[in-house]
Amino acid sequence: MWRTAGSHFIASNEATAPMTYPKTRLCPALKFAGITLLSSHLLHGAEENEPVKELPVTVITATKTETEAWRTASSITVIDRNKIDQEKYRLLPDALRAVPGLTIATPGVTGNVATVMVRGTTTKDTALLIDGRPMPGNLAGSFNLETTTLDNVERIEVLRGPAASIYGGRTMGGVINIITRSGRGLLKPATTTFFETGSYGTFREGISTLGSAGDLDWGFEASRTDIQGQRINSQFQQTSAAGKMGYQIDDSLRFDLDLRHYTADVGTPGSTAVNDQNNHLLTEFWSASPRLIWETNERWKQTLTFSHSQFRQVATGFPGGFQPNNRISSRSDFLEYQSVVQVMDQWSITAGAWLQDQSITRFNDSAGMEDIAQSQTNWALFLQSQAEVLPGLNLLGGLRYDRYSDFNEAVTWRSGLSYRVPVTQTVLHANYGTAFTPPTPQDLTPVFGGNPNLLNPERSRGYEVGIEQPFLANKLRIHATGFRNDLRNTYQYLPPFYIPVAVGEATTQGLESGLDWTPCKGFGLNLSYTYLDATDDTNLARLVRRPRHSASGGITLQPHQDVTFSLSANYVIDREDFTALVQTDVEDYLNVRLSASWRLRRNAEIFARIENLLGEQYAEIPGFPALDTGAYAGVKFRF
Repeated sequence: MWRTAGSHFIASNEATAPMTYPKTRLCPALKFAGITLLSSHLLHGAEENEPVKELPVTVITATKTETEAWRTASSITVIDRNKIDQEKYRLLPDALRAVPGLTIATPGVTGNVATVMVRGTTTKDTALLIDGRPMPGNLAGSFNLETTTLDNVERIEVLRGPAASIYGGRTMGGVINIITRSGRGLLKPATTTFFETGSYGTFREGISTLGSAGDLDWGFEASRTDIQGQRINSQFQQTSAAGKMGYQIDDSLRFDLDLRHYTADVGTPGSTAVNDQNNHLLTEFWSASPRLIWETNERWKQTLTFSHSQFRQVATGFPGGFQPNNRISSRSDFLEYQSVVQVMDQWSITAGAWLQDQSITRFNDSAGMEDIAQSQTNWALFLQSQAEVLPGLNLLGGLRYDRYSDFNEAVTWRSGLSYRVPVTQTVLHANYGTAFTPPTPQDLTPVFGGNPNLLNPERSRGYEVGIEQPFLANKLRIHATGFRNDLRNTYQYLPPFYIPVAVGEATTQGLESGLDWTPCKGFGLNLSYTYLDATDDTNLARLVRRPRHSASGGITLQPHQDVTFSLSANYVIDREDFTALVQTDVEDYLNVRLSASWRLRRNAEIFARIENLLGEQYAEIPGFPALDTGAYAGVKFRF
């Protein structure tokens, strides 16, 4: 329900702790035959002299304040820094594929648009945040997941289910919040450099640094990626830099500044039926976001956040018509005030105000004219209450009012409860919430067949009920959550022109389940399974690209304190998509990846990974094949 492999080792302040290397070995029950599971461990747990360090899993995304995960009444998966390093994830879509209830679909070429579907909703229905700051959407409402690097990421929190009562629109599916690394509290600076090379002409290099000096702290990264690609015109080059600085002005007042920039040069060959040699995208993004944090007293904390960002994209080599050569410019400004009052020890109230303004223009080079010019302003007020009314029983409630410049207002609310049974430590949770997604620029502009007179946002009502049961002193956890979303005024993008077509009503419902087992520091196992039924209720058809069954799992093995192996897999079963303009069944696929690392010295490590280990010939989107088997290796130094 709330855990993922590695989450046993995280805490909200993990970024401030110095790096340590405990002496671990494969636990006694597993050292013979690698991963033999003996019944004595099921009865008694791991050896007492090799305990698994258990820290409270603290999350921010569900309530906008640091809260123990089980108290939030929400389904949250945490992908921590340990997991990112173990699996050698490079970009955000790599890390999200194993999240229960979440489906990633890409056109097979690195840097091309990645679709993310949470519990059967679309990309535009899930918000992307970086340190709580919303990232602006593009024409279709997506957030450039495919170019988001993970080199300076401390952890990723994925909240599934309606979240509009605290985050507003585009949250019918949930929220992905990237929390970046900080040098706050480090006794001395820590710098890491890496170099990687491998299949398809891949070269990656980067540097990151964390540190503090007096009242000043920082965390920065810069990286470069070059991939020649497998198909014709599938190259990808990206240069990125990001980081944040913090300054403790006095005991109660802190200033943070988040900065980020990237440029990406991407080939877009299209489907195998097209194999275009010239289609090409050049994108650039930058943002600057200052934040003031004022701890007014022991029970009152206020924050004021501003963010300005700009995105540019140049498309060249396109033949014209529906996809002409063009230049897109986007500007976004965001301002939020938030106040958290601890009314009593077990009761807090969060309130705030929100203002966001975005404009998008497109100049059609083929036609020599500006064919898109849109702007949208949104302001909102929100209120949330968190209370432990009885020992172990938590109640949450939230209410938000959103007002837009171009279409109807929206009022959303959410209520939830969680209860931890004292004796068995069983966690029960349930919540209900409403959410909405405003029309995207693509929905509104006639260039894409949109309707400029759209006034009603897409709306949803979502609810879930879940249970989590720990065993063996929290070394084994089993969880299951049932969910349902009722959608209205929703859209699909149907062939041959893929313009928005009103579906009317739709339903997505299913079950997320799994287990995490960490009997000792040398071994970890995680498994998850999701059943999803996503239906267009108006036309009595399945929603495309949503698999009915998906399973993922991984094994982490540390036979020696300096050597780590990780084997993971995603299995996607029973989905439909458009082939030859007809909606039909498409192939299942199994994607397996293997990664390994060997720490030569305290400050030197070599690593390697193999992606698509079994050489599966598959396509997440029909006509857009995924990469064949690829092998990569590199070296990392820490100073």
